[in-house]
Amino acid sequence: MTLHKKLIAGIGFSLLCAHAAYAQNGSGVYVGAGVGSSSVSSHAVDSDNDPSLNVDVGYRFNQNFSAEVFARSLSFRLFDGLAGDSSYYPDTHVGVAVLGTIPLSNDFSLYGRLGVGRTEMKSGRKAKKDYSETDPSLGLGVRYAFSPAWSINLEATRFTKTKVNTYLLGVQYNF
Repeated sequence: MTLHKKLIAGIGFSLLCAHAAYAQNGSGVYVGAGVGSSSVSSHAVDSDNDPSLNVDVGYRFNQNFSAEVFARSLSFRLFDGLAGDSSYYPDTHVGVAVLGTIPLSNDFSLYGRLGVGRTEMKSGRKAKKDYSETDPSLGLGVRYAFSPAWSINLEATRFTKTKVNTYLLGVQYNF
């Protein structure tokens, strides 16, 4: 068997085991995606209702505790550099987070998020260099599981250093 086939077989076996573990104790790997909006209000930038996209991959240790890696778009400013202002604005964020979950019923749960990551700060002018900020994040959400594998969630997150708020509607698949 070639290395490529062994790798695919190993990943498939791992996902099967993760799914079996989830069915037994609520733990396992999950992936998610979401859409929503972001707003920023700081001394340099004031922007509301920019589209925001989210992807995440995580591991649920039990029904109350998860850890994940996530990425979010925070702004879609398309024509900066041509006639943009001279300020910096948050563009994307990549981070890690821990999530604490409180089940309210078999289907509904509340969760809180505590994370940290890097926010890419883009310049409104081509002459100014972009830079990154280390940015803590806090969030609250509600999740509805409509099957053992699929759930939807509604979340609000604050990136504290760059003063960005995101509001997302997402879907999650549990392996």
